[in-house]
Amino acid sequence: MKASGIAAALLLAFAASAIAAEDGAAASQAVRTEVWVGSDADGNETQKYALGWDFQHQDLEHWWGAKIEHARFSGDGWSESEQRVYLSGAGDLGQWRWDGDIGSNGEDLLGNVSVHSQDARRKELFLEREVLETREGIERGLVQTFAGAAIDLPMGERWSASVLAGAQDFGSGDNLRTHLRSNLVYALAPEQGVSIQLRTRYYRNSEAFEGDYYSPPWYGEALGVLAWRRYVGGYQWSARAGIGRQRSSEEDWKRARMVEFGLETPRWKNAWLRLDAGYTDTPVLTDTGTGSYAYRYLRLQALIAF
Repeated sequence: MKASGIAAALLLAFAASAIAAEDGAAASQAVRTEVWVGSDADGNETQKYALGWDFQHQDLEHWWGAKIEHARFSGDGWSESEQRVYLSGAGDLGQWRWDGDIGSNGEDLLGNVSVHSQDARRKELFLEREVLETREGIERGLVQTFAGAAIDLPMGERWSASVLAGAQDFGSGDNLRTHLRSNLVYALAPEQGVSIQLRTRYYRNSEAFEGDYYSPPWYGEALGVLAWRRYVGGYQWSARAGIGRQRSSEEDWKRARMVEFGLETPRWKNAWLRLDAGYTDTPVLTDTGTGSYAYRYLRLQALIAF
């Protein structure tokens, strides 16, 4: 879909959400903020600070508004900053639910859109556009686009699975990366929110080593993950730890690890807060693929409705 078509579709969704808000429960307004910080072992760092205003806000799944964002990208001997403006929102389209941001840094269309069903076999379509967060990507003004679909597959009381397929263009030439991911989950102790998971990921680059991002001909990984998620006093706590193996066309099997932590406050209060943090030693877009690798991130979201 062309960028103009994406923008038109999301604007129509914003309008539908606003009409629904007027016809439903009384809508309030809200101020929201978001902070994202990520860094890797090579000294590359991404910082994003956003401030938004919800023109209409019913709850976290039904709202629309605007936000401004300051983004800074830096590494050893270089740094660049830019400002963005977005229209943002979330709502319902019949039996489907949508959320997204659509905006620009003054030169390119940026943002993300997700639409998913609300049945047990959750089906999702998504599209993401973001600058390529490497030195070459920032200096050349490259934008990477990732589009795909996912489905959840319940398999009884304790077993479930999910599958994702997608394609990613890096805006730098001829490379098209095709993705395939799967997640198999067993509820080990449902009453305690404990599960064990097998997460696999594979992608192939049509034009290997094209830019300064990690792009071997192919890459694959498999992780065994112990996960915990539970509500305590209305607060949702979550933690995941995984260990496994990763391999690419250029390297033999080696260790893969990840750790994630999350905290979310109750949604019924006027003030809402969510914190996510994690670590992984598997490649992300800023990875050069040389030597050992580590990536750390922290995301903080806060909202006050009135």
